[in-house]
Amino acid sequence: MEDRPRIAITMGDPAGVGPEIIIKMFKRQSVYDSSCPLVIGDAAFLNDVSLKLASGLSIIPISSPHEASFTPDSINVLDLKNIPNGICEGKPSPVGGQASVEYIRTAVNLALDQQVDAIVTAPINKKSIHLAGFKWPGHTEMLADFTDTKEVALMLTGDALRVVIVTTHIPLNQVGQSITHKQITTTIRLTHQWLIKHVTKSP
Repeated sequence: MEDRPRIAITMGDPAGVGPEIIIKMFKRQSVYDSSCPLVIGDAAFLNDVSLKLASGLSIIPISSPHEASFTPDSINVLDLKNIPNGICEGKPSPVGGQASVEYIRTAVNLALDQQVDAIVTAPINKKSIHLAGFKWPGHTEMLADFTDTKEVALMLTGDALRVVIVTTHIPLNQVGQSITHKQITTTIRLTHQWLIKHVTKSP
């Protein structure tokens, strides 16, 4: 059990597709083959989604990652109990924005405390985030803020390709005027450092 990484999965915006994606993911038995996953979210809300989907999964509320028992057909939920009744599917709201930020903040704190090995984030809604009073344009800037990281770059990875983006979260027609020499060199430097640390000494 200890050889498998413990992964914190944030539930995302409760009005979005995150909860449904999580339920469907946990229906795959292979989820537990290579990891010990736990969800950061609202257990009662996730249980309602599970029942609507007739998933047959058991939702297990926990208050600490150490309480989790990683068994198939169940989902351990670090229960923040922060979603009141009345959330409308597909509609941005301050409540949804506040909840999704709290999930990410909790996951980051667990990672910094080495209680989890990695974080996976379900989709958030930028409008909900802004309605809740936060100014981050997306996950990248939020994670940087929570970890007191001054320089960040967003990397998209696949089996054969890694792409690091110079600009994020702006309309395409603003990209040209937003790219600067400093942004380009910073992105290249951060990418080079990451490749040396994780891939090869001679990228």
